[in-house]
Amino acid sequence: MQNQNTISFTNATTIPAKGEHLQNAGSGRVDTVLLAVTLLLVGIGILMVYSAGHVLSMKQYGNNYQYLKIQSIACFIGLVGMGIASYIPYRFYEKYSNILLFLAFVLLVLVFTPIGFGVQGTDGGVFRRWISVKGINFQPVEFAKIALLIHVAHFLARKPERIKSLLHGVLPNILIIGLMFGLVARQPDFGSAVLLAATAGCLLFIGGIRLSHTFMLILTGVGLLVGFIFSSQYRLKRVTEYWATIQSPDAAGYQLERSLEALQWGGLYGVGIDDSAAKINYLPYPHTDFIFSVLGEEFGFIGAASVTIIFMIFIWRGISIARRTENRFGALFATGLTLVIGLQTFINIGVVTGLLPTKGITLPFLSYGGSSLVISLVCVGIMLNISRSATRSSPKTRRL
Repeated sequence: MQNQNTISFTNATTIPAKGEHLQNAGSGRVDTVLLAVTLLLVGIGILMVYSAGHVLSMKQYGNNYQYLKIQSIACFIGLVGMGIASYIPYRFYEKYSNILLFLAFVLLVLVFTPIGFGVQGTDGGVFRRWISVKGINFQPVEFAKIALLIHVAHFLARKPERIKSLLHGVLPNILIIGLMFGLVARQPDFGSAVLLAATAGCLLFIGGIRLSHTFMLILTGVGLLVGFIFSSQYRLKRVTEYWATIQSPDAAGYQLERSLEALQWGGLYGVGIDDSAAKINYLPYPHTDFIFSVLGEEFGFIGAASVTIIFMIFIWRGISIARRTENRFGALFATGLTLVIGLQTFINIGVVTGLLPTKGITLPFLSYGGSSLVISLVCVGIMLNISRSATRSSPKTRRL
């Protein structure tokens, strides 16, 4: 009896003739719905970065447009990257998966060298999350997420039966995930580290890992997570504040309280574009972590719900591409890309609405951040390329 968490394909293990996938990779149609919702989210993001960040931009840079200018440049680079990625055969990433993974580790280590730099955190510590070369800043964790997904998808596609073995299948992947988790958590960027590990773990489950091994990994992960939380007073404080909020909404921490106030002030229809009061004096990180709160205040419940629905459509199209793709690596890769954007969206919205403990996770396509926007758009380009091959597949639905 087939394990229910495996991917079922026809021709799943068929290997194309040399050069065949390069010739045919661009012959199908891209998923126009995915492209449309992506462009819509990017447009909303540009609008909200200006609206949520121009007051802070004036305070820090002396003009209203610094954040908008940087985000617009990143948007242009990202859209060009998306266009290029949509024509690069997705099997290219499988071929060079080891090189890409090695490069990701190198970039994560460079954060701790002289070319890495950090910013002061609210807890008084320094967050070393970027590398800077000739004035160009880049956040390596964004690239690392994709490199890890490529590695896991390639491992699962090359020899599917190996993932059933704890020693030869599960353990090698867990060691790589754990090492990358440690480097990211050391920055410290605990939220991105958890997102990275959770996405890779979900992909392993979908790829056919045994349920017994899954439960073992979940228990181990929960234990390590608890250990990480208790190892930092700052993380422990956030968890205790979240637990207090569940017991009594009046006990909400400062960030969550300001976020919930902004959403409450927005009501059903919102106070109007650029009329948010919370972003001026109260709400922390209004252009990054809590941009959804500003959107909810200015456009109300209707606006916030509409953006949430757009993200749901994005996830639906990503899953649809994966299900229609006959090539095992392509289906797993599309699933992983959908997961990383979907989970990040869920965490961000969960945080600003009080469903999850406060954590610094940005909202894909909307939050200010050049590295995140560029990599997210390149991810969409890869998914569009995978959708080209899916359009040539049999219309029969495939089961994940």
